[in-house]
Order: sequence, then C-alpha cells, then structure tokens
Amino acid sequence: MANPLVTHVLWTLGRGGAERMVWDLARLLPAQGFDVRVLAAGGGGEMESELRDASVPYAVNPRAGSRRAALAFLRADIAAHRPTVWHSHLTPVWAGLAARSSRVRPWIATIHGFESKLPWPMRVSRGFAYRAADHVVCVSEAVRESMGSTIGSRDVSVIPPGIDLSRFPPREARLAADVPELLTVSRLVPEKGIDVLLEALSESLRPWRLTIVGDGPELPALRRRAEVLGILPRVRFAGAVSDPAPFYRRADVFCFPSRSEGQGMALLEAAASRVPAVASDLPAIREAFGEDGVAYAAPGDVDGWRHAIERVLSRYPEALTRAERASRTVSQRYSLTSMVEAHASLYRRLWEEARI
Repeated sequence: MANPLVTHVLWTLGRGGAERMVWDLARLLPAQGFDVRVLAAGGGGEMESELRDASVPYAVNPRAGSRRAALAFLRADIAAHRPTVWHSHLTPVWAGLAARSSRVRPWIATIHGFESKLPWPMRVSRGFAYRAADHVVCVSEAVRESMGSTIGSRDVSVIPPGIDLSRFPPREARLAADVPELLTVSRLVPEKGIDVLLEALSESLRPWRLTIVGDGPELPALRRRAEVLGILPRVRFAGAVSDPAPFYRRADVFCFPSRSEGQGMALLEAAASRVPAVASDLPAIREAFGEDGVAYAAPGDVDGWRHAIERVLSRYPEALTRAERASRTVSQRYSLTSMVEAHASLYRRLWEEARI
C-alpha cells in the first residue's frame, strides 16, 4: 500500500523561514511514513537546488507571476497526483481555491507571521481562506493571538519551527574580539529592520564590523544607506548562503532588528549556536526566550538599538550567560524532531477524520 502523500504549497522557493521549514519537513516526513511533494505556485528560487539534492519531488509554475496560471497549475497537479493532505504556506488564497474546487481534504493552512500590515483586500481574502481551511497551524502563540479575530473559533494548532541542532552546534564561550563581529541573517525586506541596525551602528563610538547574510529587494537601498552613513567599509554584504552555520561560529553578537516577526528562524539558529543576541522586543520573541535569553531593544528605535548593542559588548560575560540559557531553550523546545513529529501526528489525525 502506498504511503499517504502530503503536498506542500508555497508561492516561491526563496530562502525564507517558511521555505526552509517546508524543506525540513519534506526531507524528514518520509521516515514518518509519508510521501512528500512541494509545489511553488508563483515561481522558483534558491531552494530548488536543495530540494533536488535531497531528492524531494517538486514542481514550479512555469508561468510565474500569473494568478490565474497559478490556480490552473495547482489544480492540474492535484489531478495528476491526488494528495492525501494539502498543506499551504504563505499562499492560502490560491492554494485554498485549488483545494476546494478539486475537493481535496484535509487542507491545512500554516500562518507564518503577523498579517496586520498587509493591504486590506489581502487581509480580507486571506481571512476567508483561513476560515475555509480544515485546520490552521500557527508558528507561535503570539501569531495565534494576533490572528484570533481572523481565523475565528476553529481548530487551530501551534507548531513552532524546528532547528536541526546537528547543523548549529554551540560555539565555545569566548570574549568578544577587540573589533567585535556583529551578524544578522535575514531576507532584505523592510520589515526585517536592517536599516535601523545600520543607523544605530553609525552612531556607535565603539569599534565593530557587521556581516549581513541574506538577499532581497532592499539590498541596493541598504548598500546606499551604509555608504551615506559612512560605514560601508565596515559592512559586509555576504548574500544568500545555503549554510549560515560558519557565520554564527565567528560572530560575537547576533542582531535581530525585525519590525514584525512570527517566530524568527535565524534567531533560533543563533541561539542554538550560543551566540549572544540582541533582538527586537516582540511578542513572539518574548514567548520563545522570556526575560533572560536575549537582550531586547524596541523595534524601530535607533537609539535603543545602539544602547542595547553597546550594553551587550560592555557586559559581555552576562551576554554569554544569557546565550547559554537561550541555547538550552532551543534544544528543549525547538528541535527539528519535535516539529516533524507534531506535523506527522496532525496529518494522521486529520486524514482519519476526513475518511469518516
């Protein structure tokens, strides 16, 4: 008897947190007795090569950018492969239309972040989609609380992302370098707040070097901003990388200046690597690390970020103690095994309910 097929639907295959979560699920769910397929309704991206290397079946809509073509692409794939479970990420409207018009159940929609700042028509359409799904998954309690009025009183699970701890072993405890190495790992989009970090560092009187790992539409603007601020020689734009672990091992401080965040995979990776961190004071981050796992600064507050970074560097032994606590938190609550097992259990339950 064939294994049940789980089809994960994304919009593109960039290197964001949702895409990396899907990649981990696609690699590890077969050990739980599931076949897996990944669809990209809006186009490909960097994760294609990793899916190929992991021998994960996937398909990319050849007519990227067309909503009508995306729906046709998804419906055609359903007809060809008849998934047992249909699981959407970041594309609830088109994936939901495809599922309902093709009578696929169960359909699960994962909400990966806060959506309050999306354009009003998009929020409305996504709200209808989430209420039509058979089940909604949120990546944190903070996301579930923020989406309460949108998803209504329905069956909702909270499944945090998982970190492959073997890829991010804790670095040795050491004092910061004379010229501290700062690091941020992020998609280069406005909500990640990299502009705030650059502004804060430009006003710091301490020596520092910053490495920015990631790519995105804000890259040219961030380069120009660093040049205008007079700090470009101290900022390294490393681009997107498949393995950020070596960057964590070299870092003295990890900076996570997001304006909004549903969970924050990069912060979890840095914490697993035992790198002292400064993070935006956001509900999802407090949920993960509490009062004493990372140092906090108000999102968007340039002076607050400068003070927080300088305080971490001036009290570095305290920062190392916080980093040790944060590392234990990740190993206990955010393991890859826990995430995969939670999804597999949910799939089995919903599949059995759908067959009744």
